Amino acid sequence: MLALATRMVRDYGKVLASLRPEVYGLPESLLPHPKERLRDALRLLLTSVPLDQPELREGLLRGYVYLAQFVPDAEAALIARGQALLGGAGGNGNEAEPAMRAINRIKLAMETALEEAGSLKPPA
Repeated sequence: MLALATRMVRDYGKVLASLRPEVYGLPESLLPHPKERLRDALRLLLTSVPLDQPELREGLLRGYVYLAQFVPDAEAALIARGQALLGGAGGNGNEAEPAMRAINRIKLAMETALEEAGSLKPPA
């Protein structure tokens, strides 16, 4: 089980390495494995990696939290359109409002994941 989780998280890490960190709302289709399976793999590893390996744990924690950035492809497209509108590609702020709501949901999901991640520790 740990070997499979490690492989899945390694695949996910390769995707993360190719992304710009300031982008909100990435399409789930970029993920190498289903989002829930990646979340489970990260949880398993976070509860298996000893606390005396802080660098590894920090990378896993960041990956766990960043997973919230991945949303259904249609929502990612909505966010991209909204960001383009706000960036001066025409339109008005009202047209970008659905994208801003989606970004706020992502931020909330990331905060929730960060709180959850704090409890993911190996048994003593």
